[in-house]
Amino acid sequence: MADVTGALTHDFGGHSYSLRLTLGGIAKLQGKYGNDLGGLLTGKAEGTPPFAIMIDMVAAALEKGERLPADQAADLADDMLTADKGLVEALMKAAFPEQLGNAKAPKAKS
Repeated sequence: MADVTGALTHDFGGHSYSLRLTLGGIAKLQGKYGNDLGGLLTGKAEGTPPFAIMIDMVAAALEKGERLPADQAADLADDMLTADKGLVEALMKAAFPEQLGNAKAPKAKS
């Protein structure tokens, strides 16, 4: 569920977590992975999803939304994404619905 601030509330392991992917988080990821984040921002990623980018994106959102330290956020992001491969798509739609429209993040093959 998204709210007006762009936060995504995600239930995992019996807890609700707030994930906030902001321009600051995106900027840090762009510095590491390039402007389009391996095709995730435009929905043009091909083949296997760039898992490191996906984990880092969710971790950045957890750091901002839950105020978690980077190492804890990365560990939790890994677990969340392992359980729900659609989390990145939901996060991007919550953070930037007007820019992304119907763009979809690639889904991992089961």
